[in-house]
Amino acid sequence: MILFSALATLGAGAGGCVPGERAALLDVKRGFTSDPDGVLSSWTGLRPDCCRWGGVVCDNATGRVVELRLRNALADGGSTGLSGEISPALLRLPRLAHLDLSHNSLSGSGVAPPPPLPRFLGSLSALRYLNLSSTDIAGEVPPQLGNLSRLVALDLSSLAGLYSGDLSWLAGLSKLEYLDMGFVNLNASVGWVRAVSMLPSLRVLSLPQCGLTTSPSSPANLTRLRKLDLSSNAINTSTVDAWFWNVPTLTYLDLSGNSLSSPFPDAIGNMTGLQVLNLDGNGMVGMIPATLQRLCSLQVLDVTVNQIGGDMSEFMDRLPRCALGNVLVLQLSAANISGRLPEWIGDMAQLKYLDLSFNNLVGEIPQGIGKLSKLTRLFLNKNSLDGSLSEAHFVNLVSLEWIDLSQNSMSMEIRPSWRPPCKLVYAYFPDVRMGPQFPAWIKHQPDIKYLDISHSGIVDTLPQWFWKSFSDAVYLNISVNQISGRLPSSLRFMNSSLAIYLGANNLTGSVPLLPEKLLVLDLSRNSLSGPIPSEFGAPELVELDVSSNRINGTVPASLCQFPNLLHLDVSNNDLTGHLPQCRNVSSDDLGLTTLILYNNNLSGEFPVFLKHCKAMTFLDLAQNMFSGIVPEWIGRKLPSLTHLRLRSNMFSGNIPTQLAELGDLQLLDLADNRISGSIPRSLGNMTGMTQEHPPLSLNPLTGYGASGNDRIVDSLPIVTKGQDRDYTSGVIYMVSLDLSDNVLSGEIPEELSALTGLVNLNLSRNHLNGTIPWNIGAIKKLESLDLSMNMLSGGIPSSLSDLTSLSHLNVSYNNLSGRIPQGNQLQSLANPAYIYIGNAGLCGPPLWKNCSSGGDDSVQQAPLHGDKSLSKIVFFYLGLGVGFVVGLWLVFFSLLFVKTWRFAYFQAIDMLYDVVYVFVAVRLSRRSAEESATS
Repeated sequence: MILFSALATLGAGAGGCVPGERAALLDVKRGFTSDPDGVLSSWTGLRPDCCRWGGVVCDNATGRVVELRLRNALADGGSTGLSGEISPALLRLPRLAHLDLSHNSLSGSGVAPPPPLPRFLGSLSALRYLNLSSTDIAGEVPPQLGNLSRLVALDLSSLAGLYSGDLSWLAGLSKLEYLDMGFVNLNASVGWVRAVSMLPSLRVLSLPQCGLTTSPSSPANLTRLRKLDLSSNAINTSTVDAWFWNVPTLTYLDLSGNSLSSPFPDAIGNMTGLQVLNLDGNGMVGMIPATLQRLCSLQVLDVTVNQIGGDMSEFMDRLPRCALGNVLVLQLSAANISGRLPEWIGDMAQLKYLDLSFNNLVGEIPQGIGKLSKLTRLFLNKNSLDGSLSEAHFVNLVSLEWIDLSQNSMSMEIRPSWRPPCKLVYAYFPDVRMGPQFPAWIKHQPDIKYLDISHSGIVDTLPQWFWKSFSDAVYLNISVNQISGRLPSSLRFMNSSLAIYLGANNLTGSVPLLPEKLLVLDLSRNSLSGPIPSEFGAPELVELDVSSNRINGTVPASLCQFPNLLHLDVSNNDLTGHLPQCRNVSSDDLGLTTLILYNNNLSGEFPVFLKHCKAMTFLDLAQNMFSGIVPEWIGRKLPSLTHLRLRSNMFSGNIPTQLAELGDLQLLDLADNRISGSIPRSLGNMTGMTQEHPPLSLNPLTGYGASGNDRIVDSLPIVTKGQDRDYTSGVIYMVSLDLSDNVLSGEIPEELSALTGLVNLNLSRNHLNGTIPWNIGAIKKLESLDLSMNMLSGGIPSSLSDLTSLSHLNVSYNNLSGRIPQGNQLQSLANPAYIYIGNAGLCGPPLWKNCSSGGDDSVQQAPLHGDKSLSKIVFFYLGLGVGFVVGLWLVFFSLLFVKTWRFAYFQAIDMLYDVVYVFVAVRLSRRSAEESATS
């Protein structure tokens, strides 16, 4: 029997896999319901040698299956890989030591619930390597995994649906050298530090974004640990006492994205073998310790987003001089570092990545930086650097691919014939003065994919080579210069372009045909003319801004066919006609969030297609010729609306009460229309006008907010404080209600006083009557209040004096009476007399009319000598008279003593006399002739 078994084993080794294991593999295949890439296509009974099947590795001597390598190699290309279940047939592979199913979407399309981590895997006793990362597995980690006593490497990373409330099962994995459970929910795990300390063989521990918090326990057995990644957790332990500083064997330490807000500990200097130190995003305070000088193996240092708060020279002096020649990456972005960049930074010969952005650096960029021949990425943006950049700064930067110098005060002094030694891919130079000539050196950078030379002081014609040189650009921004020239009629040759910004220049021509992949186009504030093309390509367009040009014609119906269009701005043009009806759209399938049409000649009723724009936040139809009523459905169909401007049109009818349903509405402008009826009391329920609106974070490349969908409107004319003002960045959180210049009647609802976030309230030039709401002072943030040219009566509420932010008030031309309230803020307003003019019944300062002590405000008393108002008026007219006399005598003295002036004056008088004489003589002779003819 023993001889028979030996011969069978020998035969299996010579002739391929063991038949029983071949059958087991076929059962494993049947467990997978989808194999889009044909990874298991060779797994068939027609090929008896399973050791030659894809992903299968056998022992050469015995023919036993020892490895299954089924990793989805095409995951980066969008492949979902295998889906289905992990079959228990794996238990019939008793020698299986290596199992890799990573990056397969086992849950398939996501319709089915994510599969759990199978408990039977704990019975694969020969397993030494297990990788199930990125496989959609969810649920709790079964404690049976602790039975894999031979396991050396375990990777369960990127399984966001997986959790483990108790890590005691790790105690059975005493031979484990590699553990990666990144993104697994370990937030409820008890004693996670104690659990990993029971793995004496551990060399790599990776637990990023696991929800870990502080643990007082200190591991004692991690004497072989080389790599520790605890990034993006909630660890806020004192940095001095933290256990990870006491692991001297570490070569890689990543604690980024935690809350280690204490000072940098001196214990860092004990980790002399450290090559990578990442403390990004912790808010640690103070200068790095001098003990860092001991880290002679240091290659990567990242202290981005901390509060170092020291001088750049001191920081550089504390870097290990013994490692300067080996440092590859130095990242200090947003570290509150000031001072100058030392010249000897050029001694860091191996430096590849330097990021000093978002600091307070001053002075010139040292020319020594030009010696960094290995440097590939240089970020110095958002500092206070000045001076000029010369060719010497780039002389040896042969490896440079990415550079960002934006938001400084620098200039570039480079010869037009200069050819840079580098091959830039990302060239970001906004605000760097390059002009007035167009920088010719970029012609010799054909690899640039991202180019930004906006705000660069260029006053020149766009060179003919420009479009050819940057035909492969992904991002192109030359806006806010004075670049002239004619746009090509088609940009479809720019096959790779995603975003093109040409705004605020002097470009001519028409709106061109667009590249197929284009997402963003900004042609605003140029001199373009002609109509918008009816078919101009770019089916995936997200943003189109052609505002402030001379574009005429109509808005083409093809704009209804852009399913991804979020932002459309065609304002300040000569567009006419009705908007397209977009009849080919179904309910709520237009994704527009911003539509700006103001200052054109568009007509018709309120656009019905807007019913399908459920995500609309900013709608501006102002200064057109739209007519009809303001529809009630706005409150239901546009629930996300924050800004609604309909001013200067011909809308009529009443204000819909349903507008109060717009919970996020913070700017409502219906001014200068023909709207009648009363102001709905329900407007006091608009919660968007009851709160402050802080500035939104902004992506500098896309111009979108953090959500990715809300385009930041950067400029908008708003009538406030008695004048037209062009609001820029503030418009997105301006809180305003403007119903002026209509035919509204009735009283001002007291409910409007509940809109405590209002900054601007304008109800002027209507037919409103009744009194000013007594509690209007509750609108504490009000800066501008205009109630002029109505029929309001009664007194001015004393609560107005509580508005400490008020800088403009106008209640003129009403029927107000009584004493004007006093208060420091009201006393400081400009043009005090004009504020109250046209109200005969008002009395008290700043008016001349005094209020009688008996309360008879209609009696005007003679001003007393001590009246401050009278004193101001007397001095005003006295000064006016003195000025007139002095000015007149200056003219007389000039004519008396300046001979040339005197001659010119009398010569002008003589000429005037001659002209008048001839005019009178001609008129008299003509009248005499007419009388003679009549007689």
